[in-house]
Amino acid sequence: MESYTIKNLMFSYPQQERIVIDGVSLSVSKGEFVVLCGPSGCGKTTLLRQLKTVLAPHGNRKGNIFFEGKLLDELDQREQSSRIGFVMQSPENQIVTDKVWHELAFGLESLGYSTPAIRLRVAEMASFFGIQNWFYKNVSELSGGQKQLLNLASIMAMQPSVLILDEPTSQLDPIAAADFLSTVGKINRELGVTVILTEHRLEEAMPLADRVLVMDEGKIIADGMPKEVGQMLDRENHRMFYAMPVPMRVYAGVPNNLDCPVTVRDGRQWLDLFSKDHVINSEKINSHVALTSDISPSVEIKEAWFKYEKELPDVVKGASFAAYPGEILAILGGNGTGKTTTLSLLSGLNRPYRGKVMVHGKEISNIPDSEKFENMLGVLPQNPQSLFVKKTVELDLYEMLKGKKLSKDEQHKRVRRVSNLCGLTYSYCRNFNINSNTPDYFYRSILFKRQKILFYISSHYFRNYDSFCHDF
Repeated sequence: MESYTIKNLMFSYPQQERIVIDGVSLSVSKGEFVVLCGPSGCGKTTLLRQLKTVLAPHGNRKGNIFFEGKLLDELDQREQSSRIGFVMQSPENQIVTDKVWHELAFGLESLGYSTPAIRLRVAEMASFFGIQNWFYKNVSELSGGQKQLLNLASIMAMQPSVLILDEPTSQLDPIAAADFLSTVGKINRELGVTVILTEHRLEEAMPLADRVLVMDEGKIIADGMPKEVGQMLDRENHRMFYAMPVPMRVYAGVPNNLDCPVTVRDGRQWLDLFSKDHVINSEKINSHVALTSDISPSVEIKEAWFKYEKELPDVVKGASFAAYPGEILAILGGNGTGKTTTLSLLSGLNRPYRGKVMVHGKEISNIPDSEKFENMLGVLPQNPQSLFVKKTVELDLYEMLKGKKLSKDEQHKRVRRVSNLCGLTYSYCRNFNINSNTPDYFYRSILFKRQKILFYISSHYFRNYDSFCHDF
C-alpha cells in the first residue's frame, strides 16, 4: 500500500505566473525512505508542504493527493496531526513550550490522550532518542541539534506512519547534522516509518535512502535508486550531479563499467577493483601552489586577542593569518571555537584588545564605516533574514541604492540587471520567507554594492552544494 499517491499536481503562488510545481505525479510506498533533492528554488519545500493541508501555502492548486488510499483533503486535522509528522527547517519555529518533558507531551495532550498513555509514550521516546540526561531542562538551554532532536522526538511520540522532514539539518553543524540523519535512518529501519526527506547534505542522506527524487523547475527529472540517479544526472550533465556524494563523482570522472559507489566503503571497494586493471598515476594529482610573497594581502590579522567581557576567557587567542586578492580562505573548527568571532574582528564589528586587523594595508579601526561597507567589505551573517528591511526582493534591492546619486532610470536598470543575472526575477515581488533562496538573494545583494572582500559566516546555512559552489 502507498503512503502517498500524487496525481498530476500543479501549483503556483497568488499573482505569480511561474508554476512552482509542474505536473508532478509519484507514489511513495509504506516504509520507504525517500530523499528529495534539487537546486534552491526548484519547489521542494512547496511540494512537501502540500502533503499536510495545514501547512500547504495559499495559491492555485490542481491535481490530487491521496494519503493511504484516501483523498488528503478529506482527512480531518486530528488524523493528519497524529499520522503525518512534519519537521521544519528551523528548530525554533516548531517548539511551543518551555520544558523538554512538556514539549514531548504537548502533541499527545492536544490529541486528548490519557495521562498514563502520555507518560508511557514520553518515556519511550526519551529513551529511544537518548533524551534522559536533559529531560527536565529548559528548552532555552538546548543547542540547535538538541532542539531539532526534541522536535523529532515530540512528533514521533504521536506515532505517525509518515515522517516528512524539510531540510532539518540546515541550521546544524556537520557533527550534529550527521547524528540527526543517523537517528532518522534508525526510525525508518526500526519503526518502519515512511520517511520523505529534503536535504542538501547528500553525502550523509543518500546512503540512507531506498529511493532518490531529483526536482528542478517544478518537475521530477530523476527517480530511482541512489546509484541509478547519480548515473542519470552524470549522463545528462545536470548541475545537481555536483551535489552527489564524492564516491559517485570520482566514479563518473573515470571511464569504467563497474557498479556506481554511493558510500565511502563502496568507493574503496570500487577503487580496489578498478586498480587491478588500471595503473593509477599519482603524478597527475595537482600539488598545492603557494602564493608568491610579493603580493600584498587584502585582509590580515596579526596576533589578535579578544574576549567579550573582562572577566570571561579569551575567545580569540593570538590569531594571525592573511587572505590575498582572489583567494578563497576557509576558517574551520567545531562549535564555540571562535570562527564567527574571528570574522567579526576582520569585518570591524568587534575590535581586538591586543593585535591588529589590516584591510588593504590600513588598520580597520581607522577606516570609516561609510568607506568600509560601501564598496570594500561585505558580510553574510549566519541568518541572513536578520538583515532584511523590506517586504519584497524588489523593495530591498532599491533600499540598497538609497542615498546614491543615481537617477530613477539608472536605479531601475541596476536592479533589473542584477535580478536577471542572478535568477531572482521569479521572486522579484514575493515576500521573504524561510527557504534556501534567502542566502542566494542576500549574497547577490552584496555583489549589487560591488564589495571587494566578502565574509561568509557559516555560509552552508540554507544552502545546497550546487548554489554554494556556483557563487565561488
